[in-house]
Amino acid sequence: MWAACPVSRGVVAPRVLDTRHPKHSTAAVVPSLAMRGAGSSRRARGAPAIADGASTSSSTSTPFTQDDLAHVLRAVELSSGSDGLTQPHPKSGCVLCSADGKVVAETFQMGQGGTRAERLAEQVAKGKANGGVTYLNLEPTHGPVAGEQDAVQALLDAGVMRVEIGIAHPVAGLRGQAVEALREAGVRVRVHGEVEMQKEGDADESNDESSEDSSELSLLNAAANASRKSNRALLYRCATGLPFSVLKYAMTLDGKIATTKGHSAWVTGPVARGEVWRERSRSDAVIVGGRTVRRDNPNLTTRKEGGHRPARVVLSRTMDLPGVEDLNFGLGTGDEGDTHIPDPVTTPKAKPLTNLWDTSEAPTIVMTETGSRPGFQNQLRAVGVEVVEFEELTPSVVAKYCYKRGFLQLFWECGGGLSGPALSDGVVHHVMAFVAPKIIGTANGPAPTPVGETGLDVMTDALQLRGIELSMHGTDVLITGYTPAGATTGTLRARFGNAPGTDAEAIDPWFDEPLKDAESAAAAAAAPQASTNTPIRFYKSWDANGALSNFSPHSIEMPNNWGEDLDETGEKSKSEKTCWPTVEHFYQAQKFSKVDDPLAIDAMDRIRTAPAPEEAARIGRTLQRSCPHLIRPDWNSVKMAVMRAAVVAKMKAHPAVAMLLRSTSGCEVQEDSPHDAIWGVGRDGDGTNLLGKMFMEIRDEIE
Repeated sequence: MWAACPVSRGVVAPRVLDTRHPKHSTAAVVPSLAMRGAGSSRRARGAPAIADGASTSSSTSTPFTQDDLAHVLRAVELSSGSDGLTQPHPKSGCVLCSADGKVVAETFQMGQGGTRAERLAEQVAKGKANGGVTYLNLEPTHGPVAGEQDAVQALLDAGVMRVEIGIAHPVAGLRGQAVEALREAGVRVRVHGEVEMQKEGDADESNDESSEDSSELSLLNAAANASRKSNRALLYRCATGLPFSVLKYAMTLDGKIATTKGHSAWVTGPVARGEVWRERSRSDAVIVGGRTVRRDNPNLTTRKEGGHRPARVVLSRTMDLPGVEDLNFGLGTGDEGDTHIPDPVTTPKAKPLTNLWDTSEAPTIVMTETGSRPGFQNQLRAVGVEVVEFEELTPSVVAKYCYKRGFLQLFWECGGGLSGPALSDGVVHHVMAFVAPKIIGTANGPAPTPVGETGLDVMTDALQLRGIELSMHGTDVLITGYTPAGATTGTLRARFGNAPGTDAEAIDPWFDEPLKDAESAAAAAAAPQASTNTPIRFYKSWDANGALSNFSPHSIEMPNNWGEDLDETGEKSKSEKTCWPTVEHFYQAQKFSKVDDPLAIDAMDRIRTAPAPEEAARIGRTLQRSCPHLIRPDWNSVKMAVMRAAVVAKMKAHPAVAMLLRSTSGCEVQEDSPHDAIWGVGRDGDGTNLLGKMFMEIRDEIE
C-alpha cells in the first residue's frame, strides 16, 4: 500500500510510495511559495466565512508555530503528487503527526476515485496518530453533494485531536461541511485563510497589534498563501466559470519565437523544455493552432511513462491540417527530436506520420467550425481523433466548452495568431514567458513574435501582469505573472468585458474565496430540485448529484465469475469476489474478460489497479481502439448488462447513493456529458442518454 519514509528531526523524505504502481513516480515537486503583498490579503467581496466560529482563532487555543507552518508546507508539497490526476477535483496533501509531534504518515490524493489522502494516512499511521495533529492544504470534501464522508471519518479513526487546514473548500455546497463535522466530534480545527483574515481585520480595527500576534499572522499568511497556490486552478475555475488557462511561449532577447524562415527548434534549452513538460502534466489539455501542427508536427506529450496524459487540442477553423492517409511502420520522431518506440500493446501497428493523429499516447481533440471538410473529419474519427464543431470557433467558446467538459487547467502552447485572440477574449489567467539569451534580428525579413494582434494602440492599454516571479532554467529566464481578469482597461476590456462569473472588482491572483456570483451559482447547483419538470443532471463526481457518476469514489464488489451461465439450480456458482475502486474500473475491465490471451488478462489487471477512474477509462478505450482482438466478441451485446450490474451493486453497497437516486423521483435523470451522445445527452442535448435512462429504471425498482 502506501508507505512513508521517516528521516531525522521528524522530517519525512519527499516521496510517498504506491507499491501497486511501481512505474508511477510519486516524487513531489516543491512549488514556489511566493507571499502576497501586505495589502493583498482580503476576503473576496460577498464571500462568507465557512461556518459559525470558523474564522476565529478561538477554534483552537494552540498557537500556530514555525513547526506547524513547516508541516503545512509539506502538505502543499505532497499535494503536487496529484498534478493532473484529480481534475477537476482538488489536490490534497496530508501530514499526520503523533501526540509528541513526530511525523507518522504523509500521503496525497491520487485520482478522484481513489482512496482519500486522509484514509491513506490513517492506514499508514496504524494508530500512532492518536492524540496527534493532522495538517491539510485544503478542507476535505464532505457531504451530500459529493456523497463522500470517508476523509472526516478517517481523521476520527486516527484519533487526532487537532486539524490544521490551509484554506476552506472553494465550492459553496462543500465549504465548511468537513470543518463542522470534525468540530461536532470534538476535534479542534483551524482554517488558516479564515483566521488570517480575521486577525488582519482585528488589527485594522485596534491598530494595536502585538509583535507576537504579528509573528503568528505572518505564519498564517504563509500557510494560507501556499495552500491557495497549490489549488489555484480550482480557485480560478470556481471564481470565473472557466478552466485556469496558462499561456506559454519562448522567445529570444529581441522578442522572436522563430527565425525569418520559420525555424524554431530550439529557442530554449533542455532544462526549460523540461519545465514545459512538467506544466503539461499538470494540465487537462494542451492547446495549439493548426499552423503549429503543420509547421512543427508536435507530440505534445509529458515525456513521462504512465500517469496523467493531457488531451492534445487542435484549433482550426478551416481544417487545413496534415492528412492521415500516409502511415509509417517504423520509428516516429517527436517534437523534441527524441525517438518514439511504440508499445506493441498500446500502439497501433501503423503510426500516422502526423504525431497528433496517433492517439495511443494521448487523446487528441480537433475543434473546428461547422461543416469544415466533413470527409477529413471522418478520416480523423476513424483513427481515434475526436472532432468537435462550433458555429464560430473562438478561444472564449473553446474555454467555455472545456469548462463544461470538466477540464481544470488548459495549457496554451500556440503561436501569435492564437495567443493574441486568447488574451483578447480574456481566457488567459497566467503567462509563462521563457526568454533565451539569443538574438535573431530582422535583416532577412520579419520574424514571428509570441503575441499577435490584440488591437492595442497606446502603452496605457497594455496588459500589465501581476504577481511577477523570475527564475533561471539553465541559461533561460522564466518570467511568470497573472493577468488582471475582469479589470483590464482599454481595448481588451471593451472586447471581452469582465471575466465570466465575476463582478466589477478585479480577481486577485491570491483571492481568498470564490466571488459572490460563483458562490451563488454553486449553491444553486447544490440545492434540491423542486420542480418535477426539471431534469436531474450529473456528470463530474463532485457536482450536485455527482455521486451518481461512474467515476464517483464508491467501490463495488463483483463475483469473479460474473456473467457466467446459471448452474442447474438456477443460481450462479459460488465465486470469490474482487473489489473494484469505481463502476468505471469494472466496466472498462469487462471489455477484456473471457478472452484467452495473456494481454487481455494483463489489461484487466492494469485497469483494476489504475489510480483513478480517468486512467482506467483511458486504458480501456485506448486498447479497445488499438487492439480490437483483445475485446470479448460479444461486448456490444453485453455491455448494457455489465453497466447495469455495476450500477446496481453500487446502489446496494452505498445506501446514501441509492437514497440520492430515490430523491429524484418524478424527474428525468440525465448524464450531462458534453462529449458522449450515447451514454449521455451530448453537447447539444440530443444524445440517447442510455445511462440516465438506466438510472430511472433502477430507481423504479428500488422504490
